[in-house]
Amino acid sequence: MKRESHTVDRSHQVDSSAQRHLPLVDLLVDTRTELMELAVASGLKVLTTMLEEDRTAICGPRYQHQTDRQASRTGTVPSEVVLGGRKVAISRPRARANGAEVPLPTFQVMAGEDPLNRRVVEQMLLGVATRRYARSLEPLPATMATRGTSKSAVSRRFVAKTAAQLDAWRSTALDALDLVALLIDGVHIGEHCIVVALGIDHTGRKHALGLWDGSTENATVCQSLLADLQSRGLRTDRSSWSFWMAPRRCTKP
Repeated sequence: MKRESHTVDRSHQVDSSAQRHLPLVDLLVDTRTELMELAVASGLKVLTTMLEEDRTAICGPRYQHQTDRQASRTGTVPSEVVLGGRKVAISRPRARANGAEVPLPTFQVMAGEDPLNRRVVEQMLLGVATRRYARSLEPLPATMATRGTSKSAVSRRFVAKTAAQLDAWRSTALDALDLVALLIDGVHIGEHCIVVALGIDHTGRKHALGLWDGSTENATVCQSLLADLQSRGLRTDRSSWSFWMAPRRCTKP
């Protein structure tokens, strides 16, 4: 019998490898989410245990009569701790003595806002917008109540933290610097003119000494600037001092 020949048209055949679904990818994503939730849940359980150990150290073992007991257990109270760049709600055990709340050392450490403020500043310096801050953090279980990631909250923390750092820098003592030159100039940032004082030591190294709002007349700002530098210990008794000031006002043309 004559065998018929059939030609297979491959023009419309779809490469199965191109459409092959890889369930392993979904599995890895789900596993990562589950591991994150497990890690958070485990961490909170450890925290709860540490808080209870603090209360035991203050109040003594539970269900044991102690004649010299100084503090007593008084249930729990809703509180918040800092976790992963946000505030997370927990149930905090309480202890009281002489009618006053006795602080638990572990809770004082975990409730401190400084790590949260540092995380906000780090994210902002990396270019994360305030409205995208929450999405830049590791996800937490949907059932966990969190706070402190809104645009307004992040903005307030960023301003407060950077303002504190700026104040600390502007009050740094200058008596240890051996400067040979002092430069003062105005830098325009948006609608503001910032007067900057820059010192140069004998090795040529530059030192930022301070900055001031230059919205007023140059003479007034610079007098205040120089007085502040002297009050912080800047040496001005060198005979070889060089002083340079920009010969323009801090106003836009």
